[in-house]
Amino acid sequence: MKTAIIYDSVYGNTGAIAEAIATALGSEASLIQVAKATVEDITSADLVIIGTPTHAGRVSEAVKNFLTQVPAEVYFDKHIAVFSTGIPSEGMNFFLRLIIKTLGYAAVPTMAVLAKKRAIVAGEPINLLVKGKEGPLLPGEIERAVAWARSIVI
Repeated sequence: MKTAIIYDSVYGNTGAIAEAIATALGSEASLIQVAKATVEDITSADLVIIGTPTHAGRVSEAVKNFLTQVPAEVYFDKHIAVFSTGIPSEGMNFFLRLIIKTLGYAAVPTMAVLAKKRAIVAGEPINLLVKGKEGPLLPGEIERAVAWARSIVI
């Protein structure tokens, strides 16, 4: 199955997840930085996986811009899955825990936007955890991402 993994990465954590997923899915998977992604990358794939860091509960600006520039009809009946990276609420001060609980992570609202454009949800959105703002990824998160990706391959 031809899979396009389109991602943005600020500190390298989302990129590391995207690379691990691409490796796990094999030669039919294309790894594409969002700055280089095209509509053709979406239309030519059987499955599109979007990866984004979470910034204040939202998708990165680069991913947001790309997804909104793609005509809505491109998403119609396209199998799409979304993952995001973000800090865990555990161990954070009250204020940060409240922000994370209130705003959440970028994967869920991003998938909701794509579903409204009639994309087919290929798998539940997932958030993968990093230690602090810049990372690194917490132990086991790459393995969790790979298992998630393998579970959504159609």
